Amino acid sequence: MDKQLLEKYFKGHCSQEEVAQVEDYLALQDTPVVDELLMDKWEASQQNGKPKIHRLWYSVAAAVILGAIGVIAMLWHTGHPNPLMAMKWDTLMNNGNKIQLFTMPDGSEVWLNAHTAVAYNHQYNQADRELWLNGEGYFKVVADDQRPFKVHAGQLTSTVLGTEFNISTSNKDDGSIQISLIQGKIAVSIKDTFTKVLSPGQMLQYTNGQTPVLQPFSQQEVLDWKSGKIYFENTTLADALTKLQQRYGCSITLADKSLAGKKVSGEFKMDMSLDKILATLAYVHNLNFVLVSDHTYRVTKKQ
Repeated sequence: MDKQLLEKYFKGHCSQEEVAQVEDYLALQDTPVVDELLMDKWEASQQNGKPKIHRLWYSVAAAVILGAIGVIAMLWHTGHPNPLMAMKWDTLMNNGNKIQLFTMPDGSEVWLNAHTAVAYNHQYNQADRELWLNGEGYFKVVADDQRPFKVHAGQLTSTVLGTEFNISTSNKDDGSIQISLIQGKIAVSIKDTFTKVLSPGQMLQYTNGQTPVLQPFSQQEVLDWKSGKIYFENTTLADALTKLQQRYGCSITLADKSLAGKKVSGEFKMDMSLDKILATLAYVHNLNFVLVSDHTYRVTKKQ
């Protein structure tokens, strides 16, 4: 399939014969040319008058767009009424280390933690209210009985009418996701095969291929980033390092896997340098943090 023909189709300039040719292609399960075209459009939009971004941040932004692209392809396969509209996407990006607050067209508020991206369709609040998240976000949703608010994060979809909740997508390879409900009700589904309704004070923790776990959570620890802090309360070292990687856009690996379950506690300001936080944790918990390369650290036991 030719990308120029696809663009022509999306603009409504194809002949009947060309329309039939393109729609036969869109009906296939594998449509790599569609993915390429969508990525071309998104990359072009990011280059028009916007500063270049760090390579690590680009991977975060690309991940949220690719997640949305997967849904776009599915919509086309199932007969989406207007493929042109599916190409028009807005993105909310926080590629810095400070929290950013965005107000959606319906008045809902979205707080984005550092190195976080959200994508949504231009038709947001017309037919639906759907977002695709990569990173960590807090959502205060305006109630609308006609248009449920949905957040897609990895394999999970959270559906609400009006509530407040936090979603964190880990940068671990296991695809870990935590959804924490502050107020209201929220229904979480996993690829349409599992639905769980959360009550305030409950966290759903999910890892790819495993049964989701419901557990209570510390609101102070989960929402520390909204108050400009990094808070650990008897937290496993593995989870603490995951949080630091998300906040600072770095990579921290454990040289000794037996350290993963070690418990750490502490409170730090988010404007504190990563090196100072690591030095404090190393001193208190008898660890070594070694800078291997730019933005990459390795943790070892202190000899």
